[in-house]
Amino acid sequence: MEDKLGNTMNQDATKDMEKVIRSIVESKTKDISIIIHKIQMLLKDNTQELTDAEIDDILLQLPIVLYDSMEEQEIVGMQSDMANQVYKQAQSEAYKMARGTISDKNAAADIQTRQEQLEKILFDRSYKIIKQKFEMALETLNAVKKVQSSRQQRYDLSKFSNRF
Repeated sequence: MEDKLGNTMNQDATKDMEKVIRSIVESKTKDISIIIHKIQMLLKDNTQELTDAEIDDILLQLPIVLYDSMEEQEIVGMQSDMANQVYKQAQSEAYKMARGTISDKNAAADIQTRQEQLEKILFDRSYKIIKQKFEMALETLNAVKKVQSSRQQRYDLSKFSNRF
């Protein structure tokens, strides 16, 4: 029974952490997500390709939103660094206060710094997810640039071939 209860408590704690991480990530990537989901919706309609106006709109909006959002990524990175420092300091102080063997001191310090360790994990994971989202947004921007370039080449080629 204890295992099931302990396992349930662990799952609840994991779900709580997941909610906090999602909240941090969503608050920092909301604008990027809106544009990416808009692009997804445009691409899901297989009946027609993106218009030149839609491509131009993406090429204008995405870099601007990325510019504004990159600062948010670095703020979460700073929060992660600070949480790491707080954790290290708390771990060191708890270790100094603990009695017994090195293993006993490590175990006591680990138990006493669980909250700081969780905060460190929250910000580390949030930063990584935010960074991945921004990297994928940059990949999307580059892909749209390639589509625009390819389309421009086709237009130029058709103009050239119509001359003859």
